[in-house]
Amino acid sequence: MKDKISNLTELQISALKEIVNIGVGNAVTSLSKMVGKEIKIEVPELKIEKIEKIPEIAGGADTVASGVIMHVEGDVNGYIMMLLSKETAEAICSTISGEENIDILTEMNQSLIEEVGHILAGSYVSSLSEFLGLDLKISPPMQTFDMLGAIMDHMLIEMSEKAEHALLFDTLFMIEGNRMNGIFLTLFDPDSMDIILERIDKMI
Repeated sequence: MKDKISNLTELQISALKEIVNIGVGNAVTSLSKMVGKEIKIEVPELKIEKIEKIPEIAGGADTVASGVIMHVEGDVNGYIMMLLSKETAEAICSTISGEENIDILTEMNQSLIEEVGHILAGSYVSSLSEFLGLDLKISPPMQTFDMLGAIMDHMLIEMSEKAEHALLFDTLFMIEGNRMNGIFLTLFDPDSMDIILERIDKMI
């Protein structure tokens, strides 16, 4: 089956980005309440990329990254992932906790990054569900700290190599004026992507 995600129309892309932006807006409210600090998140661009190219785009296969992975199931099947560089993950934890010399591998900091990823993904899935009339649920987050190449290899195994492309959203975190960049990925199998695009076409 042809992977339709590689041939999205401008209207479909605009609709997907709007759904993400609404979800991000809800996530910002939840995160700000959780940490008691002003948080802004911007999603300036949506890209469609082959999965194997993502490590290169994100800094190289050997680049160490903090990843939060969640499974989406229900009317559609796929995965959502938040990828942060080690430096960005440390900066987020430091800004939220007020601590310096952050060890990203402590249980507390891993839980914090998990929660940020889970709130962001959960808000996106809720937005997708509400706008497209889909029954969706999201798994608890799984945090991983590894080389980007290894993280993406794991995702390809989990998806049984059904998905060729990912929706990639460059993500800019602003926490109390500190800028931090990340990547937000969604990977759906071809059948699930067909369902999403059919619902979007009906909506627009």
